[in-house]
This record gives sequence, structure tokens and C-alpha cells, in this order.
Amino acid sequence: MEPRKESVAAHYKLPWFLTYFAKILDFFSRSLATRFLWKIFSGPIKFKVPSRELDFYNKTKQTRININSVGKKVILYRLPNDGNKLLFVHGWNGRSSQFYRIIDLLSEEGFDITAVDLPGHGRSRKGNTSLPEITDVIYEISKTQGPYHALICHSFGGIAALNAVRYGSSYEKLVLISPGVYKIEPMFKTFVGLFGLNEEDYTERMFNLAESKYGASPDEFSPGKFANQIDINTLIIHCEDDKEAIKEIAENLHGELKNSILNLTTGLGHRRILRDADVAEKITQFMKI
Repeated sequence: MEPRKESVAAHYKLPWFLTYFAKILDFFSRSLATRFLWKIFSGPIKFKVPSRELDFYNKTKQTRININSVGKKVILYRLPNDGNKLLFVHGWNGRSSQFYRIIDLLSEEGFDITAVDLPGHGRSRKGNTSLPEITDVIYEISKTQGPYHALICHSFGGIAALNAVRYGSSYEKLVLISPGVYKIEPMFKTFVGLFGLNEEDYTERMFNLAESKYGASPDEFSPGKFANQIDINTLIIHCEDDKEAIKEIAENLHGELKNSILNLTTGLGHRRILRDADVAEKITQFMKI
């Protein structure tokens, strides 16, 4: 099934002056306009941490480690235990503490927990990042801090995780919560469309710019291109009324992955799903199988 055009999160409903400036740049220099678009596209937004997540920081041991492959430092959160080691990866504009309910339950069951604040996110240093970079971060942490029995991811983090697997990271299990993208190109076109610019032209220009930076076209990172080669035991959890990542993304991944279970929920949206008790229980039971 071909997914509809992916939605764009509410935090990308851009202020008028950014769209106005992009149109001015478009008039004078499409090259400058492309670089401006890329800077906004690759710049995570740090949101205020709600009080319900604060205890996560009190419970966990926090260390700053260097990721040699990208030349950046990230924050790791640890809840050591005697059970299987699990790695948590949040989504775009997210943070590790969003997993607090799931982590609490798994820690109580004896699992050894590691979570990462990706570059530009959470308590890691502010700055730009990208899907290739996040993929490298997951790959390197898995290699140097693991091995991990399972990788538990939300939204865009799950897309990077699938790419890390493509590059050779190995896990017994994957959990993809609200996976954000099936094909990369529609995401770029939707983003460009927010500025009222030519979607085809600027998507191609941004693709070319990204390829010059990372040595690979963004399209190569589309899960739809390689998911059928992944046979890891995978649980996909997605809300049917998710307005930021349409459910067809999860359905398509379920259809492509060789060994997956799809669990559709209702009424939980894109982020509230992370703190739902039933979702936490489903993930815990999946880990115990």
C-alpha cells in the first residue's frame, strides 16, 4: 500500500517571517534558499520537560560520551540491572525522559536500561543533526556500549534504528513505536511545502546538498527500500489517529518486515502513546517472550 503524504508535526507550523525570508532568498538565490531550508530542517527544537518526567533524571546515572563517527557528545542515561540490556532511542525533537513509564516498568522487571539523548536533543548539546548522523550514533553506541538484546524506539528514532540495522547493528528484538517515515521524499516535500516553495525543485536541491554532506542520498535511508531484508523479531505499536505519523507507515513496515507484529491503538496520538500503561505492558511482555 502506498502511504498518503506524511503529516508534519505541529512544531513545524512555521512563523510567517521564516516563510517570508525563504521566499526572498528564493527570489535572489535558490542556492542560499536551499541552505536556509536545510538549516531549519536539521535543527531540532528543545521543548520544556514536563514535571511528570523529572523523576527520570533523579533515578538514572547520566554520562556524556563522545561519538567518534560524528564528532559529537551525547548524554547516556543508565539504570543498570542483571537482565537483558535494552537501548532506548527517542524521536525528532524528543528526549529520553519521554520513555519514563516504559523504562520504569522494564527496570522493575530486571532489564538493564540505557537511553540516549541524540545530538541536538534533550540534555545533549544544542545543534543540528540528521538521519545519517543519528544512524551513526545508534550504530556506534550499540557497538561500544552493547551488545543490546533489544532496541526500543519512537518515531524518527525508529527510522534511524532500522538504518543502523541495515548497516550491521544486531539485536534480538526491535520495538518501533509510532514509526515516522516509510519513504523519505514525501517528508522533504511536505516540509518544503510549508514555505510555499516549489516542492519538486527544492526537494531535489536538498537531496543534492545532503548527498554532498553525507555521501549518500536521503532516499537511500527510506525504510521502504530495505525493510524486507530485516528479519529481527519486531513489535510495531501505532495509534490509528496519530496526526503526525499516519498509520499506513506502520502498516507498510509491518508488510515489509519479515518477522513483525503490528498493534494498533486508538486515542493516544503520537506522544501520549509513550506514557500509556497498556503500551508499556505490551512492550514488557514482548521483551519477556
